[in-house]
Amino acid sequence: MNLALLRRAALAPSALLVLLAAAGCASPVAPAATADPDAHGIDSGGAAEVAAPALALAVADERGALTLLDLDTEERVVLTDAGAGRAAVSGDGRLVFLARTDGDDATVDVVDTGRWTVPHGDHTHSFQGEPRQLGSLDGHGEVRVSGAGQSTAIGFGGAEVVVLPHDDLAGGLGTARLDLAHAGPVLPFADRLLVPTASGTIRIVDGEGAPAAAAEMPCGAVSDADLTRVGAVFACAEGAVLFTRQVGGEIVGEAIPYPAGAPAATRLDGRADRADLAGVAGDDGAWLLDVRQRTWTLLPSDVPLIRAVAIGDDAGRTVAVDAEGRLRVLAPDGSVLARTEPLLAATIADPALRDRVELRVSARRVYVADPAAGTVYEIDHGDARITRTFSDLEAVFLQLVG
Repeated sequence: MNLALLRRAALAPSALLVLLAAAGCASPVAPAATADPDAHGIDSGGAAEVAAPALALAVADERGALTLLDLDTEERVVLTDAGAGRAAVSGDGRLVFLARTDGDDATVDVVDTGRWTVPHGDHTHSFQGEPRQLGSLDGHGEVRVSGAGQSTAIGFGGAEVVVLPHDDLAGGLGTARLDLAHAGPVLPFADRLLVPTASGTIRIVDGEGAPAAAAEMPCGAVSDADLTRVGAVFACAEGAVLFTRQVGGEIVGEAIPYPAGAPAATRLDGRADRADLAGVAGDDGAWLLDVRQRTWTLLPSDVPLIRAVAIGDDAGRTVAVDAEGRLRVLAPDGSVLARTEPLLAATIADPALRDRVELRVSARRVYVADPAAGTVYEIDHGDARITRTFSDLEAVFLQLVG
């Protein structure tokens, strides 16, 4: 998951979140629909249930201009225009958050892409509605956004947290805030909040911020948080911490330490609702974390890697971008199964763009942002073949929704 640690920038006028349809491409954005829970108790918010995930790319530039690209029709809809100054952008697989700061004041504008999938036991439910503006949240200090399935937490200044349950979005943004000290991404999980502390632990609190478990799990220098099919995972200096929900509702944490002396991964990424995560292991290659088996596997590389994402398939494969700008498909032993030409060489060579390379993975494809070229590549992760190229996109932020 891509966490947004938002730096200070100029405050954008709230009018910039008026949703605009791309010229000749789409109809205006519809107003919020009335909530309509289905027979499974899933609140669709008035969106239609569809037979398969309605996949789209949410693409944004550094000034917060946000475009939704439908991967079926290739239709583009402009959701927000560019604002003044830089915007820090993040997402949770459905919602997109555009944040700007002015001094100590922060504003987070929230856009619903209207596309999402809900895991439901041995199957899933997918929905598609109209994208829409949900509103803005104001706060103070740095902002962290961490989404987990059907709920997202927005932390302000390490002191306040706003939780957005997706089932409540038909009525717009809630205003309830928790005075909750935190030192990293706050992750909603199983009707609780998992909260990194300044003392190097993660504590479990209820929806009111009161302690919900006596024990706290050690986890120093928390840098990332992800929700997997197995449970919630935090990336720590010493490894990972996994939280699972037990029969009866109790949440239990357990450590998954790195091998002795191993470099830490500051970011872990994987395909939604899968049990594998991957991250860059310094200059040594990539880590593959099998959350189900609670094991780390080092995937050695002859070239340093820039990004790594676990595909989460039965073959245990990982996709990565190397320091030469090639996309590699890696086997569980680190061997290269397929690779592209150096597509991202210009982006990798530019220090200002190198850290902006983004990878997103679906069941059959990987999407790679190339900010230098203003391009997003769609690549078959079976043979590293480029299947489509989407141009005229300043893809500083890239999210796969649906």
